[in-house]
Amino acid sequence: MTVESECWPADRDYLDGKAEIELPAEKYTKVFWDADILDLDDKNKHDTILGTEELFKVRFRVELRGRLWRCITGDWLFDVGFKPIGPGPGFYLSSLLPGNPDFEVKGWRGCDSMCIERVVTVPPGTIKIQGDTEVYEVAAKCELRCCDGHLAVAGYEALEEYEFFKGA
Repeated sequence: MTVESECWPADRDYLDGKAEIELPAEKYTKVFWDADILDLDDKNKHDTILGTEELFKVRFRVELRGRLWRCITGDWLFDVGFKPIGPGPGFYLSSLLPGNPDFEVKGWRGCDSMCIERVVTVPPGTIKIQGDTEVYEVAAKCELRCCDGHLAVAGYEALEEYEFFKGA
């Protein structure tokens, strides 16, 4: 079956001579992704209960392996979504910290770095709750967007449930 060229539709010689190159995607473009909420003042670092007046951080990491990544460029975008268990609105953390540049890596080039780490500092009082405590299902997401804005890579990681309580 002949596949029409999108770049040179009138060039019959190109269509006669082209061959498809098959690349094993996992070998050339492997991605590892991780996100963590870091409770800075708690002795138990695995605790998932945070005071609304506590400072905490969110760390996003992407590790890329494979030769093709060195040829790719785009914008990495990160965020954390909070969905309440019970009544109340959900939200993305970036909506509470508008303009924070740590949610993205603009103009990333694979030939410059195959390791991406962003850390978002969440100031005390950022998470507002209605009652004394609220529990959320939390998930982080990452995206790689191409120069024309379309989505090339997407991933997420469930981060367990977190409880926020009023006070510190």
